[in-house]
Amino acid sequence: MSRRSPYPIRPAAVALLVALAACTHAAGGAPPSPVSLGPGSGSPSAGATPASPVPLPDRTLPPAYLAWQHDGLAPGLGSKLARLAGVERAVEVAGDTAWMVRSASASGHTVDSAPAPFFIPIETQAVAPLPFAPFLPPATRNAVVAALQRGRGVLGATSAKLRHLRVGGSITFEGGVTVRIGAVVPDVAVNWAELMVPHRLGRRLGVVHDRFALLEYRRSPTDRAVARQIQPLVDPSQPLRIQRPGEPEFRRYADSVWPPVLMKVGFGEFAARPDPAHPGYLLMDPAFVRAHIATRAVPLLGTVTCNTKVFDALDSAMRELQRRGLGSLIHGFAGCYSPRMVLRVPTAPISHHAWGAAVDINAAQNPFGAKPDQDPRLVEVMRRSGFTWGGLWALPDGMHFEYRVPGVGT
Repeated sequence: MSRRSPYPIRPAAVALLVALAACTHAAGGAPPSPVSLGPGSGSPSAGATPASPVPLPDRTLPPAYLAWQHDGLAPGLGSKLARLAGVERAVEVAGDTAWMVRSASASGHTVDSAPAPFFIPIETQAVAPLPFAPFLPPATRNAVVAALQRGRGVLGATSAKLRHLRVGGSITFEGGVTVRIGAVVPDVAVNWAELMVPHRLGRRLGVVHDRFALLEYRRSPTDRAVARQIQPLVDPSQPLRIQRPGEPEFRRYADSVWPPVLMKVGFGEFAARPDPAHPGYLLMDPAFVRAHIATRAVPLLGTVTCNTKVFDALDSAMRELQRRGLGSLIHGFAGCYSPRMVLRVPTAPISHHAWGAAVDINAAQNPFGAKPDQDPRLVEVMRRSGFTWGGLWALPDGMHFEYRVPGVGT
């Protein structure tokens, strides 16, 4: 960019990202780096009492390097990282969408249920309890490990409030698998997942894709040393993002974007099911669409279908471009609401387009994974209106702008 980037970047983080992910960026601009930081469709019982543990800031997490790839860790990469010289401990974390049928209180009363023939998507992570233990905040370590070792699930605090569940409650998933809740902990302790389970239970839920790894080094190596170690292990066609302790906004894969639990708080929770006729797409509960999705005319973009929370900010950004005589920066609009998985891959996480919370602008000039080609003035106007930009990601998505509802996740 020709102007100073509004996104602060630590030089050390840049060195790692450039060396390991072969990141590209706008001419003269800042490379990708971590961005410093309602009720759902069901009908939870008013009698259920959500657990409310005291939130813990990210700084309470034991120091760890975060390593992840866009399509999940390449087979065997996690074990190779664990064997690197200087690595004291390592753990791989699996993550997938599990499909909820109903939830119940400890007494067995239904708290929430998905309207047939749909399910409620629950972003679920699976770990091996003891290897994961050193990466947990000391205050929650015993509770999480004990619950996982007993074959129970662990809810993050935000998920527990959304589900109106507490310890002893349960969630039943597609296929009849029921997960009893053994602990409710701060979101950072479960990597901002909605639900964490042990690996053996995760396999029954279909949670089988290793998404990221956490590494603890014996000492504090230089970025150059870490890059030299890891670069030979990485296929250039599958860029690896690795960040130092404390750098990720969310210590998880896709660390610079809101996890699903915050998308639900900000934009509403939907029920859906995979579309068998169109793999990678979702069939949505019409109730969510009626309540949260609308079609309106937006200056410069034309007819837009988005989440209702997005329109004021999007309209404001486009009107500012018009006022400043910058309307020519918009060359094309490729959509907002699209009920699908990321990149339309059936096993990928749910795309933020499924909530109608992201817009794709100038797609022809900014294909996914290519060097972004957006005018910095457009990026800045969108940023001031509350949108983050995919052009700053390790694997850039220059067309992509995501809205963040103010006050959520702060």
